[in-house]
Amino acid sequence: MDATLPGEAWELRVDDRLYVEATSTNFESLYRREYPGLVAVATALTGSRQSAEDLVQDTMVKAFLRWSWLQRFGRPGAWCHRVLTNACRDWQRRRRTEHRFLARQRVGDLVREAPTIEFVAFWDAVRRLPGRPANVVALFYAGDRTIPEIASILAVPEGTVRSDLTRARLALARELGL
Repeated sequence: MDATLPGEAWELRVDDRLYVEATSTNFESLYRREYPGLVAVATALTGSRQSAEDLVQDTMVKAFLRWSWLQRFGRPGAWCHRVLTNACRDWQRRRRTEHRFLARQRVGDLVREAPTIEFVAFWDAVRRLPGRPANVVALFYAGDRTIPEIASILAVPEGTVRSDLTRARLALARELGL
């Protein structure tokens, strides 16, 4: 059973509030002192002021959440710089991954002046084919799928896919006059 009096419990709550106010004041002074330098470092590492400010804000949130532990150190600003440089390294890694992904995409293939008359005529002819043969041609040529993949997608045997593809090619050749 708790032997504290109601007045004593109230005093602890006041002390807790005073502790929180003192803690936030200490953190605020750290924030004001370190923020400009952190933004400068992050801007230098990322090359983007906006990204730098976002990374610094994330760093300062981490510092605030760990403030009761962090304020025991002689130089909590050094911890903030360390966390920030790690965050900048992660940011750079994500950008490199993004750039490699975009480089692998067929961006150049998707941005063309205009489709040729032959291209339009071919796909118009494909759309006039019956359902499954048209799907086979579209998956094979536009989707760059293999015969086994097409068979799996359409849930038909591979022989059926080969047969449909052969018949579709002959029908397209006749219709396009090839």
